[in-house]
Order: sequence, then structure tokens, then C-alpha cells
Amino acid sequence: MRNEVRESGCGAKAARTAVIEWLAIALLFAASGAWPVPDVNETVYLTKARHAADPTWAAGDFFLETPDAHGVFYLLVGPVAAACSLEQTAWMGRMAGWLLLAIGFRHAVVPLLTSAGWRVAAAAMFALALRTTTAAGEWVIGGCEAKVFAWAFVLGGLGEIASGREARAFALGGIATALHPIVGGWACVATAATWLMERTKNRSQGVVRWGDTACLAIGLGAAAAGVIPALGLASGADAATRAEGIRIYVVDRLSHHLLPRTFADGMMARHVLAVGVWWLLLGWLPPSPQRRRVTTFTIVALGVSLAGIVIAAIEPWAPTAAYGLLRYYWFRLADVAVPFALATTAATALADDAICRRVSGVQPRLVRGLAMAIVALDLIGQSSHWPTHGGSPPWPRSDGKVAAAGWADICEWIRDHTPADACFLTPRGAASLTWRTGRREVVCWKNSPQDPASLVAWRQRILDCFSPTGSLAEMERSTASLGSHRLIEVADRYGADHIVVPIDAPLVEAMPGERLHANGAYAVYRLREPPTARPVSRPSVE
Repeated sequence: MRNEVRESGCGAKAARTAVIEWLAIALLFAASGAWPVPDVNETVYLTKARHAADPTWAAGDFFLETPDAHGVFYLLVGPVAAACSLEQTAWMGRMAGWLLLAIGFRHAVVPLLTSAGWRVAAAAMFALALRTTTAAGEWVIGGCEAKVFAWAFVLGGLGEIASGREARAFALGGIATALHPIVGGWACVATAATWLMERTKNRSQGVVRWGDTACLAIGLGAAAAGVIPALGLASGADAATRAEGIRIYVVDRLSHHLLPRTFADGMMARHVLAVGVWWLLLGWLPPSPQRRRVTTFTIVALGVSLAGIVIAAIEPWAPTAAYGLLRYYWFRLADVAVPFALATTAATALADDAICRRVSGVQPRLVRGLAMAIVALDLIGQSSHWPTHGGSPPWPRSDGKVAAAGWADICEWIRDHTPADACFLTPRGAASLTWRTGRREVVCWKNSPQDPASLVAWRQRILDCFSPTGSLAEMERSTASLGSHRLIEVADRYGADHIVVPIDAPLVEAMPGERLHANGAYAVYRLREPPTARPVSRPSVE
């Protein structure tokens, strides 16, 4: 009886410890991700989710009615977005995402770090490494979008890999794939490779057990829910359209994530440096099966990135083949696996007095104090973007290419004073008109579709609205700056009846139509009456 009571008490204490760690790690992640709403991708994912649940909202918008690549996410989040405001949905989704990431991260580090304090410290170092050591700019901690939740399951799978339960990791990877086919898909590939390598080293594992078979079935079934719709996006396009859509996706729209020659200066060098530091620290640590398995997973992830480099190298000779492969984000997995490996290895080294002395030659407490000071300063720096009432946080990052205060004001006026079915031409840097107003727009650079046919149409809309030369170079900020004749032609072609123009844009003085409202940065013009002229929509939740 005493043993049972003691075991029950230990179980309750362990549960309390886990909950405290989850909350502490979630708060650390919130410090990195609590940017003002809407964040850069929330204008994409949450408007899509709301439209999926309520097709009458912003009905007819070009982007919102293109095929969906993340149907499971929209199925889960769409009803919330339709019942609440988009801002409320974003904050609820963020908090759920941070908590799931915290649960996944703790599950991943428990086999590697026995101290709760060092597990939390590793989370802080992970958040710092994610912002400073990626090659292709991947991020995990941020707004409410599909890949945040997918990465939470991938982290949980890493914990299963560390514990030698790769089949369970594959099941979690399958769930991640349902939420985000690329994030989960690469995790499943790396999990399978790690499992194969481990079984090759340890033949005593024997045949696959029935439980493993069930996990594999779950993983494959869940993955199919994400992969099959994604593969179907190109099914209706001919070969030429598919090739052009893929080229637009890789070269014109997302080269900063997909094409190594366009990566931001220094990012690849920092990534390689992080790999070197991790490898050096790893050599100081005593070997363990758990660390070996995570190391194998990380090496596989780096191998995927290396394959991406090789593919990119053939671009001058076989661009179509290179782009067709590069669209699968070959650098995404290593952009997360390396920060995770670096953070957990650094935390393990800092927790060991002998390793601290051997590496630095000074007292361990000084090494730990310096490391924690760096992490603390980073967290303090991150707090500058928290949307608190006591300070003046920045405007949302989604509005980073517009005059944010004037843009928010003009969108509020549009929401309250224009017909619900109005269609807008917007400035080239704008990204949040539909989010803020519920109105449709002709085209938005940020809101790029996923299927080839829509990508080709999207690029043509961008050129028609902003390019004086027919290329994506040296585009104008506003369609109005292309002249009245071009403006009316574009408005007629795409059914636009209103336009928002920067008041300092070239040729704005010669604007056709009626000026309805203006502030210090933007003006709204009515080019013609909307076809149905439905009444103004003033949703109480917006």
C-alpha cells in the first residue's frame, strides 16, 4: 500500500512538473511569436480558413477561391474564423500553437536532458537559434498557420525517435503531413531513414511488431489526407502551364526559401557555422543511444539540404527539372533540426561541470551565467514587439510595406462605408485589405496561389496592375501610376470598382472616378458602382 501511495505521489509530481514546463516553454515561445495581429502569413491562412467555412465572406476574391493546399487546417480552423473575428481567431490559434509546440518540444528533450530547468533553458536557446541559424529562413514559432501545428507534431516525433520508437514518430509525422504536407513529409522521410539506419546498426531489434505496423498505418493514412489534395493541385493544367507555374513559384515568388543563389547574405554561412559548433560540442558529450538517434535524424536532414544544393546546381543546364524539384523546400527540415540539435547539445554541455571546464577553462558558473545572460537579453529584446498597452509596439509585420497607420485607418473606413461586394485595386505592398475589410481585391503579392494555373493568372494580374514594362522589375506602387487609360482597362478586365492609392503616387492627380475618403497616406476612389451594390457590411466581430 505504501509503495502504491508513493508511486501515485510520484506520478502526480511528474504531471505537475510537466504542466509547469509546458507553460514555461509556451511563454518563452510567446516571447518570440507575440507580434501584433495580423502577422505575415495570418493574412493568408486565416482569410482562406474563414472563406472555406463561409464562402459568402469576400465571395469572388481571386485568391480565396483558388484551390486549397492545406485543407485539414482550414477544416479545423475555419469554423472558429467564421464564428469569431479574425483577430480573436489569430490569438486563440497562436496560444494553441505555442502550447502544442511546448508539449512537443518537452517530449523531444526529455530523453536528452534530465533537468527540468535545463529543458526550459534549451527551449529558450532553440527559439534564439531558430532566428539566427537558418539557411532558408524557415521559422517555427509565430502566428496562426498550418506549419506551426505541424512542427509541434514533428517535435513530438523527435522525442519518439530519441526513445527508439520510430514507428510512433512516423505516426506523428503523418499527422504533421496532414496539416502541412511539406513539413510533415520531410519529417517522415527523415524518420524512415533514421529508423532504417538504426535497425541496420542494431539487428537485434528483430521484425516489425504489430504495434509498429499500426503506427505505420496511422502515419500513412494521416499523411494521405495532406498529400493527395496537394498532388491534385496540378491535375487540371497542361504541361506548359505546370512548368510555368512551378517556375513562378520557385523563381518569382518564393526564391528566398527555395533557390540557394537568392538566399539572404550570410544566412548560409551562419547555418554552416551552427552545424560546426553543434558538431564540436557533440564531440565533448558522452555517447548515448538517445543522442545518437537525434544526431542521425539531424544528419539525414542535412543530407536533404545537400541534395537541394546539388539540384540547384543543375539550374543553368536543366532549369525546368531543377525548379520542379526545388519547389519541395529541401532546406526546411535542416533549418529546424540544426537549431534543435544545437540548443539541446549546448544545454547538455552547460549542465555538465566537467565539459564546461574542458571547453572554456573557466568556472562553470561563469560559463552558464554568460550563456543565460545572452538568452535573457534576447528575450528582453523580443519583448519590444509585444502588443501590450504600456508601450508602443510596432505595427503588424503584414503591414511592413505600407504606411501602417494610414493603411489601418483607410481599411477601417472601407469596412464601414463600402458595399460588401466591392472589389479593390490596392497598392503593391498591401497585404491585409481582405483581412481588415472583408472586401475582395484584384491581386495581392503576398496572397499567391498554390496551383500552377492560378499562379500563372496571379503573375499576369501583378504585371497588369503594376508593371509598365511587362516584367516584375521596377514595378509601380499603384495601378494609378500607369495612367488613366491603363487603370480603366485593368479595372474593366478584373471587375474592380474601387481603388486605394497612395496620395503621393505619380499621376494620382489625374485619377478618374470619385474620391470618397482620404487621410495623410491613402485615398479611396470609386471607379464605378459595384454590379449589385449590396449594402455596407459592418460585421460586429471585426
